[in-house]
Amino acid sequence: MSSFRPLCAAIALSACASAGSVPATAEAAASGSISVSGAGRVPVSWWRQSGAVYAPLTACVQAFRLMHIPQSFTPDGWVVGDLPDGSQTPPTAGPLDIWFWQPAHGDTVTYAGPVDAHAVERNGQFWIAMDAFQSLLTAFHVQTSWQGSAFVVRDPVPQVALPPSGVMSSAVQVEGDSWPEPWFYGEAGVTSLALYNPLSPALPIRLVTQDGFSGEVLIEVKSHDVPGEVHQYSARMYDGRLQATVLLPFSGRLDVQVDEVQNEASLALKPIAFSRAIECAAQSLPQTRLGLLQSWLINDNESAGIRDLAVSVVRAAGLPDSAAHPSPSAVDAEIEAVSDWASRHIWYNWPAYKSGQVPWQQMTTTLSLGHGVCQDISGVAAGLLRALGIPALVVQGQALGLLGWGSHQWDEAWDGQRWLVFDPTFDAVYTSSTGIGPPVSVSHKDFDPPPSVFAQNHRGGQIANW
Repeated sequence: MSSFRPLCAAIALSACASAGSVPATAEAAASGSISVSGAGRVPVSWWRQSGAVYAPLTACVQAFRLMHIPQSFTPDGWVVGDLPDGSQTPPTAGPLDIWFWQPAHGDTVTYAGPVDAHAVERNGQFWIAMDAFQSLLTAFHVQTSWQGSAFVVRDPVPQVALPPSGVMSSAVQVEGDSWPEPWFYGEAGVTSLALYNPLSPALPIRLVTQDGFSGEVLIEVKSHDVPGEVHQYSARMYDGRLQATVLLPFSGRLDVQVDEVQNEASLALKPIAFSRAIECAAQSLPQTRLGLLQSWLINDNESAGIRDLAVSVVRAAGLPDSAAHPSPSAVDAEIEAVSDWASRHIWYNWPAYKSGQVPWQQMTTTLSLGHGVCQDISGVAAGLLRALGIPALVVQGQALGLLGWGSHQWDEAWDGQRWLVFDPTFDAVYTSSTGIGPPVSVSHKDFDPPPSVFAQNHRGGQIANW
């Protein structure tokens, strides 16, 4: 299946007979705006002449900024899309030619164009024909319409309410609209009918592979603009088909990769698709929202079974449901109950820790086995809290353990007022560091301690990918 999606455009500044000055018979300007749904609006004084409508180049640049689509000015002209940065001085004269590029397998691209955009020069500004601007926006998979004096840019996908987990097991798509995504590398038979959706944080993904894989897939969303902003989702593929919609956590340029999980314990992955062409205009999610998202390691925090377990943990501790009385102190008590449960019931895997053979485990695997290391214990605690509607984050940093300072993971949870720090791994008290068995007791030394105390055996720390 061939894939064609114009991704970037260049406005050449060389001579072109079709561009010229506005004739003396031109109509008067009128006030209006370019409105980007969910992102903002740019005031515009439209220029109309001979039935055509023009907008200043500066207004068009601002509209693309609202959509977080990268752009620059190079010796070749105005570049919109995934090309190297150049000077940021808009031209005030010259023709308007639009160039598209078409991805092929690998990172090969083929160029088509230039396309005459019928630009004009007026009063020291470069003006763009809105018909050409509308075609350019269509190339970025958005829809446009005129509403009186307002030119409106909007998503082609209906607004959908995604679950708090941020993953929906279907690909939202408008009937009859099958824009192909530019998925790179992976196996040659990968095809996609996913929608490119820059104005909304929802990204529908629809993939078909030839290997007929059934099982877990890891969907990684990485910010291209802010290093370290990464989130990994879990989804299921059936007979080589993946249909899902994920909530994009970050704004701006994003890399999205889909991998088949061939072996969970060793995290053996098979890359099947990669897109470097996502531009999310929606705001980045706050940490409290990130703390509710599904992830690959905390994979079933939104399922009924995990919710039932989380509720039973709270009830066994004799606590009322904090949803009815969501005071910070009530939430803190639930966080403590979940932390204690994870310390008692997920036994530390000392042999794996000492041998350095730490397996990857999803939350459901950890609960089934009843043992794991720090990432598994903190993941279970975070997953149970998320199932209760309490935002929780796994934090990765360093801690002072049996073998000295080394990599470690712990938790933070939001009680509605502050992020409470706790470490269910360190609060499990063991008298033996051989074999796998229950702790002799649970302390609260590392549950919500003063920062100076926590810093004695923890340092660094950033939000883990999941």
